[in-house]
Amino acid sequence: MQICFVCDGNTCRSVFAEKLFAKMLKTNGISGISVISRGLNVTAESKTNENVIELLKKFGVTYKGKKAQKLTNKVLTTTNLFITMTSHQKNYIKAKNVYSLGELAGGEDIDDPYGKGYDAYEYMAQKVSEYLNVLINKLKNMKELQ
Repeated sequence: MQICFVCDGNTCRSVFAEKLFAKMLKTNGISGISVISRGLNVTAESKTNENVIELLKKFGVTYKGKKAQKLTNKVLTTTNLFITMTSHQKNYIKAKNVYSLGELAGGEDIDDPYGKGYDAYEYMAQKVSEYLNVLINKLKNMKELQ
């Protein structure tokens, strides 16, 4: 199974979610799931935001960053589940199995911290982490039922 986290630029929220969720899956012994991230409006020169790289370190993830990647038709046809950061992004994607992270975790949309102060990035990281923990617990419960 492949999960794709989606945000606008693939420089902040979706990258953070991708890398942290991959670590959480491994830490919790959940296998068979690959994780990627993409953006809806990627510009050629975009890359992972430095604040995101620093915050990932605080969550125990070593990551040097990457060039932002756009959500393509190929990804739309080969991915099992899409998790967006906002309900607006969810409604934009024309594919089956699209949910917002807040919707899956019983919370709210994850606002874009881009261009805001470091506090906005920290808030984003805390919310994404909290919501991903909810998803991990749901996956663990599903695994226990099998």
